[in-house]
Amino acid sequence: MAQIPNLDNAPFNLTSLRDQSQKELLNILKNIRGRKCLVIDPKLGGSLSLIIQTSLLKEHGVELRYLSADPIQTECTKVVYLVRPQLNLMKFICSHIRNDISKGLQREYFVYFVPRRAVACEKILEEDNFHHLLTIGEYPLYILPVDEDVLSFELDLAYKECQVDGDTSSLWHIAKAIHKLEFSFGLIPNVRAKGKASVRVADILNRMQAEEPVNTSDVILHQFKPILKQIDLGNLMLYLITHFMGMPEINTLILIDREVDMITPMCTQLTYEGLLDEVR
Repeated sequence: MAQIPNLDNAPFNLTSLRDQSQKELLNILKNIRGRKCLVIDPKLGGSLSLIIQTSLLKEHGVELRYLSADPIQTECTKVVYLVRPQLNLMKFICSHIRNDISKGLQREYFVYFVPRRAVACEKILEEDNFHHLLTIGEYPLYILPVDEDVLSFELDLAYKECQVDGDTSSLWHIAKAIHKLEFSFGLIPNVRAKGKASVRVADILNRMQAEEPVNTSDVILHQFKPILKQIDLGNLMLYLITHFMGMPEINTLILIDREVDMITPMCTQLTYEGLLDEVR
């Protein structure tokens, strides 16, 4: 796996965001006792490398594999699949289980969808009569820090899905990721949107904010938790922080559709020196 980026100079505490994602993954693994084989969707490998070290996974009894059509080679009796909700990946999982059954192998299977489960995927598992052999859950990895000033939704197919396939589910994912961000850094007071998809994301975000309001006290405790661990001022400090320091860390969010500017991604530099930069 790649090296985890240094976030010490980030404009706000992105380390806590990464730590939360790591904690959620480790909690999933801790709840599955004993040694287990973690089978990762190859498309998620890069994302996980920004969150957790392979050595830390091994400390929690994890044997790492990448999902493919080939049967899983492992002596572990517990197999944990960490996958995107893609139909073709469900066929791989069914093929693995079918292969294990044909060899008389008795294993426990766990499927965790990233970032959330999908009915269509579960239906494939049911149709192959493997649903009863599986424990199904979610790993809510909606957003992750790539660098100290870059956050990624990891939705590389979002534009194609929206514009070609007519599937706008990625817009819900984006709104959910932003709303999750608000629980760490406060309600974003100013949201500006340019483009139809961005306006929809803003509308979905408004609805989420109404249905699941951001609790200022929770945000404050999240922001000041490291300080409270280092000092011992008791309930007085907790009270002062909770009641008088509820300012959001993010003041303005600007959403822009990719189709608003289709030219910029295709522009190349016109000097020889610039072309050398492009191929590095």
